[in-house]
Amino acid sequence: MKNNNTRGWKKVFGFTFIQYVKTKSFIAGTIIIAVIMMLLASGVNLIPKWLGAGEMISGTDPETEIILNKVYVADSTGTLTDEDISGLTALGFPQPERSDDVSGLISRLSDDEAGKVLVTVTAEEADGAILGYAVKTYYSPETDGDSVDAVSSAVVSVMKYRSMLDIGVKPEDFAATQRYYSTSKIQAGSDEWGVFESMINYIVPIVFSLVLFIFVFAYGQTVAQAIATEKTSRVMELLLTSVRPLAVVIGKVLAMCLVSIMQFLVLLLAGGAAFAATAPFGIGGDIMKMMQDPALQTGQNAEIAQALNNSFGTLSPLTFILILVIFILGFMLFALIAALVGASVSRMEDLAQAMQPYSLLGVLGFYLAYFPIMFTAESFDTGAASSNGMQMFSYFFPISSPFSLPSALLLGTLSLPQVLIAIIVLAAFVALIAVIVARVYEMIILHNGSRLKVKDILTLAFGKK
Repeated sequence: MKNNNTRGWKKVFGFTFIQYVKTKSFIAGTIIIAVIMMLLASGVNLIPKWLGAGEMISGTDPETEIILNKVYVADSTGTLTDEDISGLTALGFPQPERSDDVSGLISRLSDDEAGKVLVTVTAEEADGAILGYAVKTYYSPETDGDSVDAVSSAVVSVMKYRSMLDIGVKPEDFAATQRYYSTSKIQAGSDEWGVFESMINYIVPIVFSLVLFIFVFAYGQTVAQAIATEKTSRVMELLLTSVRPLAVVIGKVLAMCLVSIMQFLVLLLAGGAAFAATAPFGIGGDIMKMMQDPALQTGQNAEIAQALNNSFGTLSPLTFILILVIFILGFMLFALIAALVGASVSRMEDLAQAMQPYSLLGVLGFYLAYFPIMFTAESFDTGAASSNGMQMFSYFFPISSPFSLPSALLLGTLSLPQVLIAIIVLAAFVALIAVIVARVYEMIILHNGSRLKVKDILTLAFGKK
């Protein structure tokens, strides 16, 4: 037998969905936010590249053009050999010329044409021992700054190479001396995080919980406002002549759930398309190139590659399916509560006050998902990925789990069995709220007295009929 209490929900669903997606505010809002998403995605790609972050990831750019026509070298330490100086030509520099007239050359360069540089090498000593070397590069006006930096770096590299050979290191062993070293302090019993992995595990949960909070909260308020508007305008009384009250809330909640998912996907596709289009010109392309080429994964790049693999290496189609399920359940939870709030008021003026408990509930869930990340922020200093009790609580508490579980899935913070248990708990809580709605919605939808409070609704739900 069909459930008469839900008779007509499909009509409400279809009507609500079509009416909402046809509104100018929805269309204009979607377009504006999509454009903003595209600009943000493009900015994430291009701005770091413009600021020079791509050079750190992809290494020194072999395409950099050396715009110099004369290079002088003044080595007062005697470290650099003629072979070393001549070797700079292999790096794209013009044949350097030795000179001891430093002050004279500096004077000439100050009035000379662009493209001329003087590199000086001096030793810094203390108590007769060499502590290090100072490499200074003087350049003529309007000389290309990148070329000046390039020749300075090249001379420093040659100095290091020659110093290692002078103390007996064989040329073939020189590469072994160029390894990088990192230090970290790790709390015993915790997983180790590098700086980049800490940043990923800090930023992703905050961004994800904020985005989901905006969608769930905004559309939940829309459901409450729609039901309150129809009730206070007497449209609900006409609607209830052909549709059962419970069917109204089911139809509206499901329709708004579909609308929110569609809009979320449109924005995701717009941002993804913009990111993909700008990737070849931005830092995204550099990261992809580095991840595909193991030869580029050295030094700091190795830390970045390891952080990305550790954080997102376990992603699968199941991950995104579960995130969608969590989103739907979270939306259903808050939308059902919002529907009750909308049905509990008799005047639109009372809706803002009636929505306060709902708002507090949403904010509580968001902050329970957000604040545990703040407690793990010490991983930036300690390199330790230490979970805390509050963070685990946020994964299993139904009010906060819709905001915290998606990032836990993306980053692999929880195991699959733990995620499934958390989803089951969330689904059970949604079912409980649905039962409460089924018990009291028909009683309060036609209520025209004073605004019903939370205590009144709970009394109707669990008291004797």
